[in-house]
Amino acid sequence: MSWREENASGQELPKEQEMVQSLGKKIKYFREQKPYTQSELAERLAVTRQTVSSWERDRTLPDVYMLQQIAALYGMTLDEFMEGTKEAEVTMPKTPGRLLAATGAVIFGYLVAGGMTGHLYVDCVVIMVIIGVFIQLFLHLFFSGSVKTGNFSMLAGYDGKVEYNLEEVKKVLIQMDVHISCISFGTILLFGISAFLEESRWELTEIILIFAYCVDLCVVPVFYNYRSIDRILVRELDRRITKAGYFSVVCFLVQVLGFVAVTFAKTELRNMQNNSPESVGYIGWTLLFLVIVVAELLYEQHRVKKKITETGSYRPGTVFWLGTVSAGAVTVLMFFR
Repeated sequence: MSWREENASGQELPKEQEMVQSLGKKIKYFREQKPYTQSELAERLAVTRQTVSSWERDRTLPDVYMLQQIAALYGMTLDEFMEGTKEAEVTMPKTPGRLLAATGAVIFGYLVAGGMTGHLYVDCVVIMVIIGVFIQLFLHLFFSGSVKTGNFSMLAGYDGKVEYNLEEVKKVLIQMDVHISCISFGTILLFGISAFLEESRWELTEIILIFAYCVDLCVVPVFYNYRSIDRILVRELDRRITKAGYFSVVCFLVQVLGFVAVTFAKTELRNMQNNSPESVGYIGWTLLFLVIVVAELLYEQHRVKKKITETGSYRPGTVFWLGTVSAGAVTVLMFFR
């Protein structure tokens, strides 16, 4: 069905719209469906109201890049906008739910088999529950709820003042949900299998699996987001701000993963037990480290937006480098203490 017969909401168009075919009339029609005034549309596209008026009267035509921005503003691809059709609404697939069921089956199977063979370890069960329930299940409910309702306000980095292509945001959330479900199920399955190895091999395997899972859980969502910036964000300024801000985000991830790796290395070298007084004492080091890197990240993200908006360019400032050095010093002191 063409756009002359159905609008973006699936409602039948009025009879007077059936003869509308020019590009200018399309721009006006979809603007009024939003609804936007000419001034509001012009502000979002970083053009003048007179430019929008000229488009709608077919006196001038926007270029292809501007047409892509207009289409994204209405949650459509360029082809959809030009043809006047709308793809089916993005919905959550069944794969994450099936993987959740499989994860539950693996945990139950390990409880039964481990109990019968004497290989049932409390720390293994705890890790399985943390990954399967508090990460896989929670994130699936969170992502699926956002995709279903279209409410993304609880997502980290979401800004209500930024113009998003919401259908593309949903697609990225679905990609992340499927990926996290896959790695969570795979990690839990490997945990269950490795628990039947001899104790020394099980402990080493446990550390490797946990660290690999942490790396994947941190790096992959950032990769999905960065790869989708041009499709998710409508305005060029927002794209530039987001891309510039990824420098501090990547540095944050490197610092956190480095601290985790050093912590694993020290606990293994000293053969510390999880519930020992010495291991509990490292909570203080961890909290100090997190305060430094989180404050550094939040400040630098604010600074990126300010610099790109005012000057069009960005370079890490003194506070960023001081925070990086301080976080490194805390990591080194924690290791040699």
